[in-house]
Amino acid sequence: MAWTTEDKFILKILFEPEKVKTILSDEKAGIVPPGDAPDWTRLVEKARQEGVSALLFHNITKHRLEYLIPPESCRNLSNHYHTNLKRNMAIVGKLRDALATFQKAGIPCIVLKGIVLAEHVYPNIAVRGMSDVDILVKKEDLLTIDGHLSSHGYRSTDSAVTKAVHNPVGYLASLEYRKNSSPLNLHVHWHPVNTSVPATMFAEQIDINRLWEHSAVTRVADSHARMLRPEHMIIYLCEHALRIGHSFDRLILICDIFFSIKAFEKMIDWDFIVEESRRFNLSRLIYYSLSIVKHYTSLDIADGCLAKLRPPDISLGEKLFLRLQLSNRRISGSSYLIYLAMNRTLSDKAGFIARTFFPPPQILLQRQYRKGADFKNVYYASRIWEVLSHILGVLIPGRVKRTKDPSSDTSD
Repeated sequence: MAWTTEDKFILKILFEPEKVKTILSDEKAGIVPPGDAPDWTRLVEKARQEGVSALLFHNITKHRLEYLIPPESCRNLSNHYHTNLKRNMAIVGKLRDALATFQKAGIPCIVLKGIVLAEHVYPNIAVRGMSDVDILVKKEDLLTIDGHLSSHGYRSTDSAVTKAVHNPVGYLASLEYRKNSSPLNLHVHWHPVNTSVPATMFAEQIDINRLWEHSAVTRVADSHARMLRPEHMIIYLCEHALRIGHSFDRLILICDIFFSIKAFEKMIDWDFIVEESRRFNLSRLIYYSLSIVKHYTSLDIADGCLAKLRPPDISLGEKLFLRLQLSNRRISGSSYLIYLAMNRTLSDKAGFIARTFFPPPQILLQRQYRKGADFKNVYYASRIWEVLSHILGVLIPGRVKRTKDPSSDTSD
């Protein structure tokens, strides 16, 4: 897709807001050259789809750029910002209760993404939307956690803990807990990799004990919890952004990495990132993620780090993926080309493709929220159509439109 004026304005306001005025022909009058003027209605809607409308509003007001924007568009951005704030505050209130329950029971947890980014990485809690709260727990604590959450009215919606705990490594490794009338959707993970597309080529090599050993106690939702070490957080966010169901399809995924690096830039050990990426067999994903972030933002990522992470044998599929990304075609499903390259032999590739279309029955049932249902072969027909839709989206520009909530985080 061609770069539009709206795209350019959004990126400039997100990542270089202090330079926005340089694109004006008359700074005092606030005149944008006619050929460069964005369609503000379209820009606001695009920002919403990209999950960055609240952050956009924050930067506009912080840098006093309101005079650029028609009042109605500015009001719409303000509404998005304050809706985010209201929803996030409601989620924080319920999360505080859940974390207190875990702490009282002596159950450790690491808070991932969402709220921990909003509180520790972004300018304030309103600018980072979230539809759920992701926490990492120890697998042996799952049954205890399920009992505590059940006693407070929360129920797993996608599978039963007694079934999900047996999911193979490299597939879905989480349960979604919800409670009627509660704004908190708690996503309980026991492994950071969570997908219905097989990720065994790296999931089995991730040393979860290292994540726990290097994590640090912090304050989240005014409660004691743990967060990942900054380097592990960046690695995790990169893997998450290139999960096949994402493939950097929203700018918020780029923002998460950008603002995390900015927040911890004086603490980050880039050599440690390289070493851990190799240890976890994630260096390919980290290389492409950081390359994409560097391309879209003003972030100065050390070329030495990227050179160390760069795969020695880049496949044609990976070259196509990167070309799509750098030309602003950030299409959900396109990172499948990287996953395919990570399967080295033809036999491995064939097996990977087959398992993509035909994952284990319990994975497909959980992916489709068929809790307690008996497996039916017709579910595979739905899966095949889902995968083919992603393929068509990569091959045909505009073929598949985004339908999910821009603030949501799906597993794939």
